[in-house]
Amino acid sequence: MAVLAATSACSLIPADDQASPAESSRVPTASSTSTSPGSASRSRIPTPTPSSSEADPTRCRPDDCPKLATPATSLMRSGVDGSNARTAVPRYLTTLLDDLDETWGGWFTELGWGDPAPGRVLIRSGTAYRTDCTDEDGVSPRIRSDEANAFFCSVDRAPDGDGRSTVGSVVLPVDTFAAIWDGDVFGVPSPIVGDFTAAIVVAHEYGHNVVHRMAERFDIPAVRLPQGKNSELLADCLASNWASTAYKRDALGPKEILQVATLLPIIGDTGGATGHGSAVERAKALTIGLTGPQFNRQGQPSDCLTKYWPEFYSVR
Repeated sequence: MAVLAATSACSLIPADDQASPAESSRVPTASSTSTSPGSASRSRIPTPTPSSSEADPTRCRPDDCPKLATPATSLMRSGVDGSNARTAVPRYLTTLLDDLDETWGGWFTELGWGDPAPGRVLIRSGTAYRTDCTDEDGVSPRIRSDEANAFFCSVDRAPDGDGRSTVGSVVLPVDTFAAIWDGDVFGVPSPIVGDFTAAIVVAHEYGHNVVHRMAERFDIPAVRLPQGKNSELLADCLASNWASTAYKRDALGPKEILQVATLLPIIGDTGGATGHGSAVERAKALTIGLTGPQFNRQGQPSDCLTKYWPEFYSVR
């Protein structure tokens, strides 16, 4: 089964559990739709990106690292129902990306690390997008709007939320997300679904983007990046850092936590799949990101880095 190359793309679902991207390459017609400046619900003031020689990695250390601030804006509900999915789902995905830009952008700005906003590719219903990431056969496949996965591709170029062309993009198949509200989560029936099922998936892909931007700022070689399943567990943990800000805004309660708990058996390694972590390991990563390693306070990025990417702290 063909999968996107791990060196350039990161997906939510383990390889043996996902539909083959090679199947998508047989779609006869394809188009991609990225969010535009007009589709963003709020604009940001971009932070100039420092060079690797100007940015200072030592501004974040285990015992001295800025906390992830909670945005002042509320987190919008999707309002998705059977009659409006075609418009409501792209709108909700866009507002999630806006919120993630604001949350992580504030942290990067405080550290003096520039703007982490990724490019955005929302694959609209009935279309497909040709990614520049490659499968195991070296082919750049077309990703359909109903592809049973979501991705971050470090080499795809697309507009960010403010319309700036950006290398490194989050790729979200809209029909796949629309199916979530019908109880179909990446091709697997799920009895408990909702806004936060979709939100944590988007936040996970954004977590890969956060790691990519950090590695980019400091010219960190691949051998010093999170290794094996730690790459996926770190993205889970960082996604839950963002979720902790949703909790502080009264947008994360027992219902939403149950949605995430129901998602775990679907996204955990099963059978012959490896590299993403078991459901138990992913639950632990999400919990550390939400409540810290001792489960007694708001989780922070430094908790996730310490657990899943300790090599970062040796960067000078």
